[in-house]
Amino acid sequence: MSGLTFSVKSTLKESGIKSDIEGKIQQQQKYFDALILQDSNYFIPIKTHTMEASSIESTKIGTGEVVWRTDYARRQYYGVNFNHSKQLNPNACAKWFEAAKARWLEKWVRFINERIKRS
Repeated sequence: MSGLTFSVKSTLKESGIKSDIEGKIQQQQKYFDALILQDSNYFIPIKTHTMEASSIESTKIGTGEVVWRTDYARRQYYGVNFNHSKQLNPNACAKWFEAAKARWLEKWVRFINERIKRS
């Protein structure tokens, strides 16, 4: 019986794949940071918009680090001696990043996965 046989050898270069994915993630980091900042600010306490403005000014988009830089941000975040007035923001709460993550983690994962696939 005659037939045709092929021998195929594939070499998987894990380091190349890993660096390719890491590069794609880095390209998307600025968009991801902006999304995290927007979603987290949805839950921040607002009195004069100073804390919100500080997050926009202090966060270096693309670094993967989101920052709220006011004298009282840490106390507000952990709810220490602060009343989270809901007058200007009915969604205000302590640990606003955690609140955003709990609400939108699936959206964040979809967002980054879709952007990586397109890049």
